[in-house]
Formats: sequence, C-alpha cells, structure tokens
Amino acid sequence: MEAPYATLNALAEFSTCEIADALLKLGERPWGGYIADIDMWSPTYCEGQTRIIGPAYTVKLVDKLDKDAPTLSSHFADSIPSQSIVVVSAPPDVKNAVWGGLMSARAKAREAKGVVIDGRVRDLNEHRSMQFPVFAKSHSILPQNAFLRPSQIQVPLSMSTSSVVVYPGDIIVADVEGVVCVPVKLLNDVLESCKKNVAIDSQCMEALVNGAGVKETFAKFRGTQ
Repeated sequence: MEAPYATLNALAEFSTCEIADALLKLGERPWGGYIADIDMWSPTYCEGQTRIIGPAYTVKLVDKLDKDAPTLSSHFADSIPSQSIVVVSAPPDVKNAVWGGLMSARAKAREAKGVVIDGRVRDLNEHRSMQFPVFAKSHSILPQNAFLRPSQIQVPLSMSTSSVVVYPGDIIVADVEGVVCVPVKLLNDVLESCKKNVAIDSQCMEALVNGAGVKETFAKFRGTQ
C-alpha cells in the first residue's frame, strides 16, 4: 500500500511533535511512533527548517562475524528507491559508524530524501557539503565494514531505543525535533488529527499570549484541565 504524494505533502506541513501527538490520540502506544534518541546531524546539527518525509527503505546490519545471517547479493545502496528514506538498523552498543559520505553520495544520486540511522554516522562535513539529511544516534570515526555487514533489506526493523518497529513502506518523518514512524494505514487519520489539533493549539497560543491562564484556556479549547 503506497501513500499518495498529495497526502505526504500535506502531512509534511506538520512537525514530528504534532504527528506524534496525533498518533498517541489514535492509540499508537506507548511511544506514538517516536523513534527515540535520534537527532539531525546534517545538513546542520539540531537546527534549521529541514524536514523529510517518505516511505522507509529498511536495511539491517549484523556483526561481520555472523555467518548465519543472510547475505545480500548486491549492495543495498544500489537499490534505494527514489523519494524514499533509508532506515538503517545496527546491533546495539556498537561504536563504529554505519553510514558515511560515500553512502550519502550514492543515496542522493538515487534521489533518496535522507537517512535515519539506529546507530552512528561519520564524515559529517561530507554529508553537510552535499546538504543531505542525516539523522542518527551519534557519530564515530570508525568505519562500518571493519565491524558490521549489511544482511537484509526491506525487512521489519526493531529500533533499539524504543518499542517502535519500522516496516518497509512505513512513512518516516524527521526534522529538528526528532523522528516519527507513521503506519500507512493510519496516514489519513493522522493527517486529519494533526489539522484538528494544530487548530486548537493555535487558539490556545493566542489566548495564552494575550494573558489567559492555562487552566481556563485548556478547558475552553481542549476540553481538559
């Protein structure tokens, strides 16, 4: 099931915070699709207006010495779909990077929107010079191929920092606030919820700026105390 571009463009108007709020209201527990502890490293570190949205292209890495895990017949970067967001999963607690400048160059040539890494990144200046959006847990000076190897593509990925599982084709949204995963089946409901919630919060903001109290404002516009 593919998401219509018009719907994705409409959803792109909302922040990851607003999307996570909508997912929580729709019952996506416990984290509302939030992939925790992943920050923006490129094109700038945790600042700016960059926001990417697109279907997940998933890549699972394993320990280089793991002989039992599947082996890819070709490099995962050569089959990145246009307009997708690459989501890379690495074993927890590894200290090496799992994505570098060469991978961003290939992903950009494949017209990927960006990459979300459940792991570390290196070659920060190279990504930034390309203006390629990179979101990761941290950074490292060590390479991927000395420690890990790509094993599978387009398989569900369990994120190490939360209970979120990213399925191929899930809609990933990432910006300065963080990263959120939206199941395609909930896309329209999330969009409608975002529109409603943001309108209410705009009314709350106007009231608070004009001196109203929080309790009375929330009761009036949100129906809560």
